[in-house]
Formats: sequence, C-alpha cells, structure tokens
Amino acid sequence: MPNRRHARRTHRDAVKLAAAGNHQGALAVYAHAEGEFRGCLAVHPEDRSTRSDFAELLADLAASHAAVGEVAEAYAAQRERVAITAGLDAGPVERAAARLDLAEAAVGAGRLMTAATEADAALGLLDDVDPSDPGSPGFTILADAIARAARVFARAADPDLAVGAADQAARMLIAARQADPGGFGADGVGLDGTAGLLRDSLRLAAALHAAAGRTSHAKGAADLLERHFPGVRPPAAPIPLTFRAALETAMRMGAFFDARLIERLCPDPAGHDAPATISARCDPGLAAVALHTAEPAVDVLSATHPNLAWRIATEVHYLLTAADRLGERNLHLNFRDHGPAWLAMLMALTATGKQGPIMGDLATALAELCDRLRTRHAAADHEPLVMAANRFIAAHGAGPSR
Repeated sequence: MPNRRHARRTHRDAVKLAAAGNHQGALAVYAHAEGEFRGCLAVHPEDRSTRSDFAELLADLAASHAAVGEVAEAYAAQRERVAITAGLDAGPVERAAARLDLAEAAVGAGRLMTAATEADAALGLLDDVDPSDPGSPGFTILADAIARAARVFARAADPDLAVGAADQAARMLIAARQADPGGFGADGVGLDGTAGLLRDSLRLAAALHAAAGRTSHAKGAADLLERHFPGVRPPAAPIPLTFRAALETAMRMGAFFDARLIERLCPDPAGHDAPATISARCDPGLAAVALHTAEPAVDVLSATHPNLAWRIATEVHYLLTAADRLGERNLHLNFRDHGPAWLAMLMALTATGKQGPIMGDLATALAELCDRLRTRHAAADHEPLVMAANRFIAAHGAGPSR
C-alpha cells in the first residue's frame, strides 16, 4: 500500500544524494519516491498535501535529470510540476517560479516556443509588483524573474526583447543592491543567486547591444559589468535576427506591406521604456492585426527563407498567446476568423525543413490550437488544414508525458 510518509522520507534521501553530487544515484531513489507518490495519488487524487509534496519532488527530479544531461526528462518533469502547481491554487510567486523553471528546462530541451510563452506567462503573474520602487514588496523577486526571462528570450525569442529585459533586470538589480547592500534586496533573495543574475544580465545586454551596433549602450553595460564584477567580460554574440529585421527584410522582398505596423510591434530596444515582456511590446489588440498581416508573408517565406519565417511566425504566435491569456476581447469574440489564420501560420512552418525538438514543440502548439478551434467551433476535424495539422501532430508527437 503506498505510504506518503515513506514517499517523503525517500524523497529526502534522494535530495541528500543530489546535494552530494551523486545525481545518478539520486535519480534511482527519486524513482522510488515518485512511484510511492503516484500510488498515493491513485488512491486519493485530490489530496492537496500529497500533490504539493509531489510537485516539490518533480522539481528536484528535474534538477537531477538536467545535471546528468537528460534534458527531455527534465522538461517533462517540470511540465507536470507546473500543471500540479496550477491546480493547487498556489501563490503567484510560487507559480511564477515553477513556470520559469519550466521555461529554462524547455530551452535546454530545444522546446523554444514553450520556453518563450512560459517565461512571459511567469512575468505576468508578477505584474502587481512596482518595478520602479526598490523598497516595494516583491521588487527583487520581479527583478530576478526578468533576468531569468531575458536569458530565455535570448535563446527563444526576439533578441530585441531579450536586451530590453536584460537592461531592465540590470537596472532593478543594481537599484536593489544600492537600497540594501547587505541583503541585496528587501525580499531576502540569496546574494549568490541574485548576483549571478545581475552578472548574466549585464553580460547579455553588452553582447546584444554590441551585436546590434549600439556601441554606446554596449559600452555602458560593459562598464557596469566591470564595476560590479571586475574581470568578467561580455561574450561575443553573432548579429541577431530580430523581429524588426525579419519584418523589414520581408517588406523589401515584397512579402510584407505595413511599415507602420512594424513600428508599433517593434519598439526601440534601447529606450528606457523598452518592453521586458512579450505582453508589453504592444497593445494586445494588435496581435490579431499582426496575425492577418504576417500569415501570408510566413506562407511565402517558409520554403525559401525559413529563418525569416520562423522569426516572424513565432513572434506573432507569442503575441497571440499573450493576448489570449490576457483575455483580449477581439481575439476571443472573433476566434472563428482569427483561429484558422493562426493555425495556417504555424502550419506554414512545417514546410521549412527544420528538424529536432523544435518540431515536437511545434506539434504541441498545433495540438493546443486544434483543440481550441474544436471547442470554440472555429474549425471542424474534417477541414483540410486541421487534418494536415493532425497528421503532423501524429508524426511528431504533441509533447512529452510522464
């Protein structure tokens, strides 16, 4: 008979092994604890204490999987943890931390679309925090979250968004250090972790500004890096493909036609008010406008210029996901018009020749969208586009499960 007390004791034993660096041994013990917890939940599926303990186990399990290079298993564990945490009605800080952990695991597993949307959703959970007052509750927690999101965006989203997040995180973390040099913020966040995030934010900001040719901004970030972390240097970064650059290139090629929309979708990444989140880059109502303008361009570019198609389609997808999460009225009420175009834009990416985990991530996004189309009566299963999407989902899988 499964025993919760025994499961918790086994979990603690695994944690000790992981803390000593024996992650392979820890994984074997975690497996026993996981089996016990699953057995307990099979008998009492709604037991909140057991579900909370199990979510904690999944977080530790994911860390050990990641430590031994089992990135897909780490991602699957974090994904299940987020689902459990959401069902527990946990507080926003706990839910944001879980979603950021999932975003980082998704980057490691090559699930870049999930990574970007989860990082943005995590920051949205902290939108009640005042980002301008270092003494406000949650200030350093938000600064840390933005810094973590910046690292995710640098891998999974528009580099201009990543540099905006890195700049804001660095400003906030420096302000937190000045306000409370002993504790590095009013929230009791550990010095080592927060200091590391400040270092990473300054390195990322300096590298991305330099790659984009913004030499004065790059020098400013590099000078701050040297001041706070003597001897640490920013990395070299390749010239990034930004959302703005992709749209402007598509426009020169005759595949995109709205220069004014580019300005509205792509604010100055070096400005003091540069958006640090996908949700903040434009009015949510622009997401549907961007979709109908960008979808034909993605379709034209997918076969001949796959990188352009991926940058445009994923950034618009991220905007749509954020707008939908925020309850954007037009997107909801007119989903019968917007949903099929959204599906068509993502389906165009299946013709780009990409391989690897990103295709599984695309299958996950398509599966979620097809389900929404069905439940909102926006498209039927027999329609050709939906049938093609379902074939792709069947071929590539809709994501890992445990």
